[in-house]
Order: sequence, then C-alpha cells, then structure tokens
Amino acid sequence: MLAATRVGLRTRAAGSLATQATTTSTTISPVMIMGRALFSTSDKRAATNRRVDQTLRRAQKMHLGKHQEHAPSVDRIKAMNTQIPAILLPETFVIPPLSRFPREFKPLMSYLWHMIRIKATDFILSRHTRYQSQPGWREKPLISLKKGPLIAQAKAMHRQMNETIACGDLDALERLVDTALYYPLATTIHQRPKGRTCKWELVRYNKEARVVSQKIMPIGDKLLWQVVVSIPSRQRLVEYERGKVVPGSEKELDLVENVVMSTVLNDKTWSTTGWKIIATVQPMTPEKWEHEKETVRMIGETQFKS
Repeated sequence: MLAATRVGLRTRAAGSLATQATTTSTTISPVMIMGRALFSTSDKRAATNRRVDQTLRRAQKMHLGKHQEHAPSVDRIKAMNTQIPAILLPETFVIPPLSRFPREFKPLMSYLWHMIRIKATDFILSRHTRYQSQPGWREKPLISLKKGPLIAQAKAMHRQMNETIACGDLDALERLVDTALYYPLATTIHQRPKGRTCKWELVRYNKEARVVSQKIMPIGDKLLWQVVVSIPSRQRLVEYERGKVVPGSEKELDLVENVVMSTVLNDKTWSTTGWKIIATVQPMTPEKWEHEKETVRMIGETQFKS
C-alpha cells in the first residue's frame, strides 16, 4: 500500500478535469465548453492553470462582485480540505479500449501485469476495509461496497453539477464539488456576459454507467475512499441572450465521462463526510501509464529521502 505521504504529493491543481467525447474532437462536456472551465489534462495544463490563477486573483480583488459571499475564507478552505482532500490517488487505473492497448508482445505483457496488479490490490484493500468495519463475525459490515448505490450517487451528482453550472447556482455547486474546483467554476459563472443564460439537458444515457475504479487509502487517522464511475451520455446545451437563443450555441454531444468522487471514511465509526466530485479522468492508456510510473517512482524516491 502506498503511504499517506505519497498521497500528499499527488495533489491535483484546481480545474484538472477532462472528459472523453465519442462523436466529437472536443474533450470537454457542453457545460464546460460554455463555461470555459479550463478542465484540461493535456500538456497545456500548466499554462491553463496559470490563467486560472490569474483569473482567480483578479476575482479576489473584485471580491467576485455580488457573489463575494461565495468565496470561501482561508479558515473555511482549511476546514473543508481536512474533510475531502482534493487529490487523485496514484495509480487510478481506468482501463482503455482494446484498440489502445500496446501492439508489441513485451510492452503488452508489462502493461497487462501492472493493470492486473493494481486492480487486484484495489480489490483486496477495499475488501479488507469492509471486513474491518464488521462489528462481529455474525454481523453485517458497516460500510457497503455495492456498485449500485455508488453508481446512482455518481449519476445524481454528475447531473446536479452540470445543472448548477448551467443555471449558475453557486450554493448548490459548492456542496457538490471540491473546494479546489469551486473557485474556477464560481469565477467562470460570475464572468458570463450580462443577460446570458443557458440550459443544460441530459438527453439520455447511451449505456449503463459502471464503476471502473475503487480505492481506499489511509490518510492520517482516516481513510480516503475514491470511486470512479464511467458515465456515457448524450448532453445538450443551449445558450440564451435576453430570452432568445444565441445563434450557433446549441450543442448536442455524446460523451463518456469518468467521474471521480471522493469521501473521507472514519475508521473508528465508519461514517463518511459525504461524497464530492474532485475530477474526471481519462483512461490509463500505455502512454499515460508511462508518465504515471515515472510520477510514482519520483514520489517513492522523495519518500525514501525524507
């Protein structure tokens, strides 16, 4: 098991979300296209995050105008971060399509070995935690790893997040997403042109949503429980300018979004702090895995030196 100190080195920058589109070249959902939420996971992430930081500093100077009451204070951010760390756990392995697997034999065997190792480790650790939550050998565990409720939770939060971004409900958004995501989203909503509104609609689910990753990892005296749910859907977005449809603003896309939600699990009472969305992730392609291995190696070296 990776130690908690490793986890701390894997904190994601604010706004590090991405989605996978199945019928278009874009990598952002319709609401994010409208909002310019800068959820990039490409090589331009650093430049993107710098622009986000600059925007946030300007927004803080302006106190977000009439929405300044929604900007969390430093103490509030610290309190929220002790509940839901804004981190994506190392080796969050979402299996890509078979077409993205390595073609050559040796790289394929290495890739498959690491995939099986990670999935087996995740399974064993999560089941071990479930066993630990069992008060007695004849009693039911206090936590459930059943996929049905987790999928329902992720689908509901995914839908609510898109709806709140579209309608600009900052209070509801703050309850749904991690603090690190709230700042850029709130700023984006505040910067919409005056008189501009939008409507988001979930047209349909193209396939059944499924859990593609589940990890439970210790952080201090608590446990971080992270679940990734793949949600294939068709979404529609329309922008309005003073009650009229903005020409060319209607977008309808088929998307596959790997939604990451996280909560802190108390290993004494086995209660949770409540789920929040922290990111979405791309599948772990061989190219991405090479980068992931290097990151884990660097984390391990840093931990060894410390």
